[in-house]
Amino acid sequence: MASALSIDSSLFGSAAISDETHAFNQSLMDIMSKGPKWYEVGAKRYREMRAAGETPLPKATYLDAAEQTSIPSRDKGRSIPCRILRPQNGKPIKAVFLHIHGGGWVLQDEKSQDPFLQDIADKTGVLAFSVGYRLAPEHPFPAGPNDCYDAAEWLIDNAQEQFGAPLGFVGGESAGGHLGALVALHLLQHADTRYAQFRFKGLLLHFGCYSMIWTPFVYNFQKSEILVLDRDLMDHYIKVFLPGMTDEEKRHPSVSPLFADLEKLRGKLPPALFTCGTEDCLLDDTMFMSTKWLMAGGEAVVKIIPGGPHGYIMFPRATKGSGADEGLNTVEDFMLSKLGG
Repeated sequence: MASALSIDSSLFGSAAISDETHAFNQSLMDIMSKGPKWYEVGAKRYREMRAAGETPLPKATYLDAAEQTSIPSRDKGRSIPCRILRPQNGKPIKAVFLHIHGGGWVLQDEKSQDPFLQDIADKTGVLAFSVGYRLAPEHPFPAGPNDCYDAAEWLIDNAQEQFGAPLGFVGGESAGGHLGALVALHLLQHADTRYAQFRFKGLLLHFGCYSMIWTPFVYNFQKSEILVLDRDLMDHYIKVFLPGMTDEEKRHPSVSPLFADLEKLRGKLPPALFTCGTEDCLLDDTMFMSTKWLMAGGEAVVKIIPGGPHGYIMFPRATKGSGADEGLNTVEDFMLSKLGG
């Protein structure tokens, strides 16, 4: 009998993981075991330590070519910091990519991923526009999502005039994947037709958390040492991002996009690229959300990296065993296909 759904099971399971990737993951676990967890020292202090290179993972690299700017917030008396990375190889700007960084809604900022975004800009001809949304615990939900919504609406209204190209893509990594999905759903259901009728060329959703009620693999994923992310870290992130929320409140589609009624948006969903490694506790989130996207008639391209850990695509492209090069090639191919090049 023919199945309505087909999955390449050879990509999953330990047999699909190369020795090189096993070695890379072991080195990550060794590194992660040597530093404090963010909640042990507090978010503010951990951010300072990360900026100074005092945490297990290296500090961010800032590029001179990047431009710092800001856009208006819906809240009077404040603005939203943003980071711009233009193609540095003479390529014309074809579209704007609204990038939303990861970090569990608690860590990192718009400056955290300059080299990653510059690589994408140079390869595809997009202008990367990274939004510095407000972070928990100082600013819990809905502050961060609201900043991302404001950035998307501002780009719809201003990108063509400001940058010579329209908004074309939105997405990010981990928490950024979650917020990218929320932005797309927010616009599609907007009361203002100017935003409700806008259509992205594509979504870039990397190892996102799409349900604030944990999916099964979060409970099943267990290692001798933490491999970038585990249930313990996720529990602490969600505690400060959604303080005091009941499980019923966490299921609301404005919080957990996995619970959105996508059938109401049939024919409107933008093409979406979902990527995730199989050594990531958020693997089920990617599999569940991409399947729902397909069920509602959306285009979903799913890239699975055997053995890839959480955050795999953020490592330097040449890092052996990380899967970063394979993931970035997929991102760039997807974007170019939607740009017609």
